Amino acid sequence: MLRYKRLPFALLMTPLLLTGCQPQNNAELQQEIASLKQDITQLKKEMNTVGGQVKDIHTIAMRSQKPQYKSLPTQENFDEDGKLPQLGDATAQLAIIEFSDYQCPYCKRFIDQTFTKLKSNYIDTGKVQYLTRDFPLSFHPKAKGAAIAANCSLQQDAYWAMRDSLFNNMKQLDDALYQQAASNLSLDMAKFADCLVDESISSKVQQDVAYGSSLGIRGTPSFVIGRVEDGQLISPKLVVGAQSYQTFAVLLDELLATPDSSD
Repeated sequence: MLRYKRLPFALLMTPLLLTGCQPQNNAELQQEIASLKQDITQLKKEMNTVGGQVKDIHTIAMRSQKPQYKSLPTQENFDEDGKLPQLGDATAQLAIIEFSDYQCPYCKRFIDQTFTKLKSNYIDTGKVQYLTRDFPLSFHPKAKGAAIAANCSLQQDAYWAMRDSLFNNMKQLDDALYQQAASNLSLDMAKFADCLVDESISSKVQQDVAYGSSLGIRGTPSFVIGRVEDGQLISPKLVVGAQSYQTFAVLLDELLATPDSSD
């Protein structure tokens, strides 16, 4: 295989010299040219074979990275009229809704290992709008309080910074941490304190849990991913677990390549 490696550079250049100072009727030269043509023909065949093998390997690799998912019915008003925490362009083709728990180590793994790349390559580039909803698990006693603190920071446009602080300090979740984080973010502390005991905020967290449960979500992190058309999330897919960036990329690229049904 790959016989061209044994060919002298001068011989490879022979066709370029045919209009130069080489005799036209040199039998030895003609024999070398014929041999070279055979080698080039064989090389082309081998390169085509290698190209096909590389394509097959890529296909197999991508297939192995494609996440398992559950198909869901179309979701209307998936962004709650813009009330949910959101990153990215509101007119993006795709949307991801993350359901997470602030005491969940797998949620933190996703934040640390996958989210930053997703943000750089899909959210910041206008391909994906990213929304979050809360899903504090019953065996994580501090998760709901952290979710309330995050929602209270949303009222003062500091949700994403508070979210980072909560995940970075997930072993210290308590009122003291929430107050300190709010102070570090220069929030209105009186307004923040009132919000922490506001029953409507607690109810919103419970509504997120109820909604997630209705979709079949049982653990965190979980993601609802789909195309956005006319304010709806069309036939979204439920992906569960702290998947790798490559796994998300395969699914997102597939959805981006799907023609818009409104075209």
